[in-house]
Amino acid sequence: MDAWVDPHPDTRVGRAGALVVEFCDEEFRVVDRLTVGRVADLEVDTNPYLHRVVAEFRHDGVRWWLRNVGSRLVVRVRSEPDGSTSVVAPGSAVALVSPAFTVRFTAGPATYELHGVVELLERELDLRTGGETSGQHTLEWGRVELNAEQRLLLLALCEPLLTDPDDGRLPAHRVAARRLGWTFTKYHRKLDNLCLKVARAGVTGLHGDIAGFATERRQVLAELAIANRWVTLADLADLDGPTADDGRGAVT
Repeated sequence: MDAWVDPHPDTRVGRAGALVVEFCDEEFRVVDRLTVGRVADLEVDTNPYLHRVVAEFRHDGVRWWLRNVGSRLVVRVRSEPDGSTSVVAPGSAVALVSPAFTVRFTAGPATYELHGVVELLERELDLRTGGETSGQHTLEWGRVELNAEQRLLLLALCEPLLTDPDDGRLPAHRVAARRLGWTFTKYHRKLDNLCLKVARAGVTGLHGDIAGFATERRQVLAELAIANRWVTLADLADLDGPTADDGRGAVT
């Protein structure tokens, strides 16, 4: 199977159409694939420190992905308008879950910035249960419901991104488990179950349905949670609340 193809295209909440990428006041309208680099579809510069191909935008049949195909340079993606930032390391990829975004990378003395807009073919469903999510411990996305523990898991996962969006790093598994007061086994089981739930709602890259990107599932999950306000900076106080587990509970 093509690593970029969604095996369950009919289960998606919404579908992404063309991608419009703007660089130096020039627009590129893309329908399936666009490479970016020194010798690429979008030639950004002749800078010898720049890879021939730094990154690749590609459509998997449902949504757009950005993959860092270079060997040394780090690519940063900032979602708009929420401002969450993802760090895309060489060889990894990230789903473009926001309708607008900015891509930035540095090669030698120069820093480059591209802007993009994803056009929607279908109206995206409201991923919230109406209005602000403050005080709610169960959220709906299609038929997916997030209970109190799943919400706490997302808070622990997203905490660094919420407190410092420019950092882009996620906590290590054991760090997140300790933050929640959970056993390492419980943390992994809960993460697996949450990823499976969201994947069944049609989100790719969360449960091994895009080959080679399974290790990026936490990044995809965190971006979805922040972009759709499932968790916010104000919610972080709940990590220290009475709903936190003491780590001795049974794994479910």
